[in-house]
Amino acid sequence: MQLRRDHDVILKILAVMDTLRSMLVTIKSGDRSYDHDKDDGIVAIIKDTIDFVKNFTDRCHHGKEEGVLFPALNSAGMPKDGGPIAVMLMEHKQGREIIESMESALEDYERDGSLDYNHIIKSIEEYILLMYNHIMKENNILFNIADTILYDKSKDINDAYTRVEYETIKGRDEYYKSLAESLTDRIKNLR
Repeated sequence: MQLRRDHDVILKILAVMDTLRSMLVTIKSGDRSYDHDKDDGIVAIIKDTIDFVKNFTDRCHHGKEEGVLFPALNSAGMPKDGGPIAVMLMEHKQGREIIESMESALEDYERDGSLDYNHIIKSIEEYILLMYNHIMKENNILFNIADTILYDKSKDINDAYTRVEYETIKGRDEYYKSLAESLTDRIKNLR
């Protein structure tokens, strides 16, 4: 299922975010071994991570769920106003709010040159926790239900996922998969 493959890529970004969080905690603690010449590298990684989350995770992946999977499940009898669909939609909204908050902190940094470590760290921690739990629920519960009740529609659903992917990220899926790999390497080089 395309959505599970998306999750594999998203999990790479969550690992990058966790390493980034750890680095920011160390910097915030006043570790004198930290080279502040790396600040621009950290900010660039945060920006690219936000780009990935907004475009690949939210617009593309969540777009597939909200535009294809959830309506198909609803048509098959799963209520959208309660149960798993409502929970997933609420968590998508929470993720958007966390990323908007992180983006706001970066805008403040670009305006005044001061990075609010507490804000960024808190946002990263909230997002990681939300998304790990979200992915576990989808992979282990929701997608298994979907595989069972939508098995006869799988080709149409996969075709629809492909359309959503193209419409939302304009065929840049390989770019975002490559960005996940690149961010993994870049964060290692900053340590």
